[in-house]
Amino acid sequence: MYALFFCTLGPVLAPDPAAAQSGGRASCPSFGRPKVTIDYQMAPIRRDDGKSLAQLARMPGRKPGPAGSAHGHVLGLTQARYGESSKIGALFQPMPGGTVCGALQSLDVTFGFQERTVLVARELPKGSCIHGEVLEHEMKHIATDEKLLKEFGPTLERRLEAAAARIGTVRARSQEQVLAAVRKPLEAEMRRLFQEFGQKRDRAQAKVDTVAEYDRVSQSCGGEVSKYLPEKSRRG
Repeated sequence: MYALFFCTLGPVLAPDPAAAQSGGRASCPSFGRPKVTIDYQMAPIRRDDGKSLAQLARMPGRKPGPAGSAHGHVLGLTQARYGESSKIGALFQPMPGGTVCGALQSLDVTFGFQERTVLVARELPKGSCIHGEVLEHEMKHIATDEKLLKEFGPTLERRLEAAAARIGTVRARSQEQVLAAVRKPLEAEMRRLFQEFGQKRDRAQAKVDTVAEYDRVSQSCGGEVSKYLPEKSRRG
């Protein structure tokens, strides 16, 4: 289970103190190559063994879990919220005729997992064999997320650096228009990257939640899980 989150913070503006050039339509000055910085976020894992089988079953975002598809009980659940936040810095130069030249100076992005919670149904006694098996399964989801973020990092860095470099110098009637022109391609590329990350994550996590894995967990510990399922399920 996860929730998508996209936020672009307000820009940090660094006006160029140089005086406006005089004469006709002067060329925009060179502002140099923008600097792109990316910080990766991996929130601490929070544990929750206090929710019942029924409560886990009502939580959105997951298929019936490792109790096995035949019974359809969710014995464990991993919740993760991932997203990004970004901050841009821009330089501006007033030009003759009331226009403004500007360019991206810096792009600072934080990307990763902001919340991570692993839940195991409270019916499974802590320290029991089946509790350990379910927890181990859920930790595979955690490990998959961590591996994916590490693997996706170079793509994120390469694509954002290229997007920042393509913007170049912008000339417009106001700083606001320059800033809008700078932000638009960055936000578009970030949305594409965010969507790609989500698709890769869905595929990677599907490889954890296989029928074979569900069967393995439900049959582990000598079928111990059956002792903790509702009476109706044990009869079925």
